[in-house]
Amino acid sequence: MGLRFQRRVRLFPGVRLNFSRGGISTTVGVRGASMTLGGKGAHVNLGIPGSGLAYRQRVAPPLGSGRPGAASPAAPPPRPPPEFGGAYIPEERLIRSAEVSALTTPGLGELKRLINEAQVRRNVLISVVSGRRRALAKAQGRLQLAQAFIIRLFTAKAVPGLAEAAQAAEDQLDQSQAELAGCFIEIDFGFDDATLNSYAALIRSFEALSSCSRIWDVTSTRATNRIAERTVAHNAVSRAPVSFELTSSAIVKSKHQVLGLGNVGGRDLQIFPGFIMMRDATQDFGLVEFHEFTLTLSRTHFVEEQQVPVDAKVVGQTWKKANKDGSPDRRFKENYSIPLVEYGELTMTSTTGLLEAYQFSDFAKTEAFAQAFAVHERALAALAKTGSPVAAADPSDADDQPLGEDDAGVERSSIVVTPPAGLWLDWAALAFIVIGLGAGGVWVAAHPASAAPPPAVIAPASSAAPPPSAAGDSKPAHRRRHRHTPTADQT
Repeated sequence: MGLRFQRRVRLFPGVRLNFSRGGISTTVGVRGASMTLGGKGAHVNLGIPGSGLAYRQRVAPPLGSGRPGAASPAAPPPRPPPEFGGAYIPEERLIRSAEVSALTTPGLGELKRLINEAQVRRNVLISVVSGRRRALAKAQGRLQLAQAFIIRLFTAKAVPGLAEAAQAAEDQLDQSQAELAGCFIEIDFGFDDATLNSYAALIRSFEALSSCSRIWDVTSTRATNRIAERTVAHNAVSRAPVSFELTSSAIVKSKHQVLGLGNVGGRDLQIFPGFIMMRDATQDFGLVEFHEFTLTLSRTHFVEEQQVPVDAKVVGQTWKKANKDGSPDRRFKENYSIPLVEYGELTMTSTTGLLEAYQFSDFAKTEAFAQAFAVHERALAALAKTGSPVAAADPSDADDQPLGEDDAGVERSSIVVTPPAGLWLDWAALAFIVIGLGAGGVWVAAHPASAAPPPAVIAPASSAAPPPSAAGDSKPAHRRRHRHTPTADQT
């Protein structure tokens, strides 16, 4: 006979919880007329109290039994969509742009073609410069060896040729470096005064934004389960610190400063006066026009479990384990308070697939940059109505121009070989060495015994002193040490 466990807990009149080995069930009703709901389905219980007569009938099969008419588990209520930067974000999402090669908007296709041509040529020139730099190092090494002390006595005729070869290698390297320095696309923006002033204001606001104590690149976000995780935060954010700075591009030149935005994925953003460019580690890039680009500002109250930045504003506090209303969960003994900090967030998107998000410790600076960006965007839109083009110089235009010192910024040098002076010192040193070697050889031939080391004499460990001769022995006979000859048995 097996053991049976059953326990009933009364919740309120008419409702009981039943705990048994088969699971948990609920009984609703009064004695003699009730219904039991549990894992085995729904049952109706009828009976006459005190008579022992009872009737039990199942009216619904177990949940998920798979039979026709079986009840299916109720779907959980939909969770309200979390918000990030004012836009809908799924529960788990990577914040990452599409492939860089697909980001270019149609209006900048021709400019991208020119930049691609310049980039291909630049890659070839980088390889050529590297090879010619190695060739120059070898040529200079051979020339220095030929001009070394004493060796120059035998290589005097070869030095002019080696110097000429080194000079030719240096000239080729200078030419390649000049071509590399001149391989770029120069962009001239046809701006009016209003657009120039708006971009200058954007640069000033960017410099202030770059001075924030902390700047993070937000890489992913997910909606939190506030009840299970015991938190007041709606979203869990993954982020990494980056830096912003004014920069320049080696392939795209402009007289205007460029805003450089760091990215943990190695795909930095560069904001030019008329477009936005993203580049990746493979040197591929995408160009986005301002009217296809959207910058969204949002204010967030962040549960900061790390060190609070010095320029951040603390707006409150929460707890490591908090109830839904923000009060501390008393079930956790080591529950501690966490500051609630106000941060600024910028979300950058485009119709071609650009998606980046940044978080800043100073909301006021973030807001000022967003406002300056909006002003410059409106100035560009007004300028576009007048039909002012953005001109780009063709890289082939530089081929017909002679390369000089100012074109590449490379100072040309020449290898000058002066005739060696004071060769008598080389001859004297060589004669001294030859005479020394000859005298040493003669001395070794005349003193072979002195030159050779004496042979080593190894005495036997158990050898006895030899018996003294009769003529040279001055000791008495009774003090002489007699030698003992072993017998055959002893041997």
